[in-house]
Amino acid sequence: MARRVLPSIVLLAAILHGVGIARSSLPAQDGLKFLRVARQFHAENWMSVVRGSDQHPLYPALIAVAQPCVALGMGPSPDSWRLSAQVVSALASIALLIPLFLLARALFGGTTAAMTALLYVLLPLPAEIGHDTLSDPLALLGFTTALWLGHRTLRTRGVGSAIGCGFAAGLGYLARPEVAIVPLAVVVTAFTQFAIWTGSAARSVHAPRVRIAIPALSIAFLTMVGSYAIVKGEVSEKLALRRGVAIPSPHDAASRNERRLPPGLDDARWDFSAKEESGHPTRLSFPQAVTKLGARWSEAMGLLLVPLTIWGVWRSRSIAGWRLLGVYSVLFVVVLVRHAITFGYLSSRHTLSLVIVALPFASAGILACVRTVRDWREYRSPGSVTRTNCVRIAALIAMIAIAISVQFHHSLHPSRWGHGEAGRWLSAHAGTAEKVLDTRGWATFVSGRTGHDYWHVKQALSDPALSYVVVGEDERNAASPRAETLRAILAYAAEPIASFPEREGGTNVGVRVYRFQPPADWKGMRP
Repeated sequence: MARRVLPSIVLLAAILHGVGIARSSLPAQDGLKFLRVARQFHAENWMSVVRGSDQHPLYPALIAVAQPCVALGMGPSPDSWRLSAQVVSALASIALLIPLFLLARALFGGTTAAMTALLYVLLPLPAEIGHDTLSDPLALLGFTTALWLGHRTLRTRGVGSAIGCGFAAGLGYLARPEVAIVPLAVVVTAFTQFAIWTGSAARSVHAPRVRIAIPALSIAFLTMVGSYAIVKGEVSEKLALRRGVAIPSPHDAASRNERRLPPGLDDARWDFSAKEESGHPTRLSFPQAVTKLGARWSEAMGLLLVPLTIWGVWRSRSIAGWRLLGVYSVLFVVVLVRHAITFGYLSSRHTLSLVIVALPFASAGILACVRTVRDWREYRSPGSVTRTNCVRIAALIAMIAIAISVQFHHSLHPSRWGHGEAGRWLSAHAGTAEKVLDTRGWATFVSGRTGHDYWHVKQALSDPALSYVVVGEDERNAASPRAETLRAILAYAAEPIASFPEREGGTNVGVRVYRFQPPADWKGMRP
């Protein structure tokens, strides 16, 4: 029964992602980085692109593969790149439902598995991320597949599932590096569960198979990571190996150029942070980091599922397989807390793998509550099974309807409309040799003009071809050192020439375009 329900859930997910894509006109700001790398795959040698990029390559590579197919229908416009990225993300989000269903079914059974898949489709954050231009859906597909196969490995001691777990985690790593925690969690769980080297379990009939499966998993994963490291010259941007073998990287030159500012701009008063949140405290205390993590995870779970998850964990604490999910959660929480302590920032989407781990337990909690209500009604009103089933179906339909309406509300980005109009203005007025400094990146994307984002503002201000600046009013008017610096630059060396409302048909200015006039020197600039 539950297996027959899964295609309907997959179809619902496909419809919702299709509607979400149709309602999106601009990509996520962070997604612009992936689109830029994907375009480089078409224009440059792919090994050079991988080495020169600060993004893991799988997602932009798939965008580059998909874009020619999309361009057949809509031409090689910027929108074809945006749509290609969204299609790749949506397909990954839809495919993710299969290993999620299989994992939940292995833990609790078919009914809970179907509820788990449905909850993932209905939650606002996974739905919004699922069709945006971000690598998270692809990484989560690798994560969920690796977690299911890792659980299967620990349950069946199969070498095939162990190799599959390693390869799935390796592919997920090529999208986002934190997927590497899954094989580590499987290895730690295997040592604690089977006592491979010591204890009575070492003499069990399963010990030889476990001893083969775990190295097979590790070799498969390390093969994937090692292949990437050979091409890239480093395991990640923070664990560089290239210096040891003298492989040059464009990041070295970029880092050197980023520090070169004209006299007057190198004053310590100026703040060139890439984002407004960069001005937040750079470190948090341990209690603050844990509190922030709990708040972000609760937000991603839709708040209401948090108590149901706790109830499901309490009722299901004796199920087989809980140890792997627990070990992974502990390891990943440590990583997220360290990240929050170090950078003072944590997004709800960083917790999505914890959401996937929690959803089977939330589903078990929901079904436990449903059974309790059903038993109570049958006890109070014998023979009322039909009415109880009607109430359950009505409640399910209401839950789906409410979740879909919330998704549609969250999928709108009215503040991006003005950036789109600014991009079309630039396309009509800016010369092909004139460059743009775009604080958000969306206007440059729409216009097809070359330029700089605010991550490279220092290079932009030293670029003699810089002719236009696009800035949102919310950024310009913020009460922060970053905004103060931005206002000072615009007042000293730019003139407003076009403005657009933040919403279609609105009256309040949301985005301004400035004509940049490079000064002879910056020494006279004042806050």
